[in-house]
Amino acid sequence: MKSFRHPARWRPFALVAGLAALAVAIPVASGASTPGKLRPSALHQAKLVIRPSALKGHGAKPTPGHGSTCAEGSIAPGTYSSLTITGFCTVDQGVVIVKHNVTVAPNAGLFAAFGGGPELVVGGNLKVQTNGVLVLGCEPGAFACFNDPDQEVGTLSSKGTVFGNLDAHDALTVLVHGSTVGHNLTLHGGGGGVNCDSQDALQGAPAYATFEDLSVGGNVSISHWQSCWLGLFRNTVGGNVHFHDNVTADPDGNEIQTNIVKGNLDCRGDNPVAQQGDSEGNPNIVLGHATGECAALVGH
Repeated sequence: MKSFRHPARWRPFALVAGLAALAVAIPVASGASTPGKLRPSALHQAKLVIRPSALKGHGAKPTPGHGSTCAEGSIAPGTYSSLTITGFCTVDQGVVIVKHNVTVAPNAGLFAAFGGGPELVVGGNLKVQTNGVLVLGCEPGAFACFNDPDQEVGTLSSKGTVFGNLDAHDALTVLVHGSTVGHNLTLHGGGGGVNCDSQDALQGAPAYATFEDLSVGGNVSISHWQSCWLGLFRNTVGGNVHFHDNVTADPDGNEIQTNIVKGNLDCRGDNPVAQQGDSEGNPNIVLGHATGECAALVGH
């Protein structure tokens, strides 16, 4: 996964003619299978196409003081008390502020990676449940916004802000770029199995997870993830990073580079072992102790 040299790596989803193409349930992950032989960069690369007009009039509406639910389409700009995503929903029109928690329910997806103004702000926690999909934030050079006219490098950006925790348990895909997490970031289990197979729910792309250019106030814990690829790049973490028992089909998976960790960085039981891979990143800066597989991934 050439995260630095090839920022326009395979796009994760193909939404054609609005969200109709994604109005399907995510199949239950079947667990580990034979690792795929193709590298992610060699896989089918579908482009995301969304017609804004097809999204208007759908989704949640601001209801101050009450919890809201989005079952499909664009989430209207405004302020919400809490928000539950039960289908496939986008933050693509303006700023969406949620005072308390946002929950991506099982088999649902939240896509908040549209530039030019749209932004998601969560006052509490952001939770992604079983087989859920989260795409939060976008930036030139790393992950082009879905509506960016330049899909090769990108010109637009959008950040997400979560004042509490970002917590994903048994999710299918979690992609977070250029965003802020006030407390802890946790990714535990999930990923759809050790393969680079096409996922129907992702419109032909494989499942993977990456966290890039984040500010995390607390700890980062990434464990028992099984998918095509997993990356951790250019993040600033106020606490500790625990990275263990993650398995990827891509031999260049489990890449950890160019992070600043104010606490400890511990990596154990990963396959492949935590590595620089082909990212061409820089060694991590760790103010505490770097242990396990990550002892070799720090600057001296």
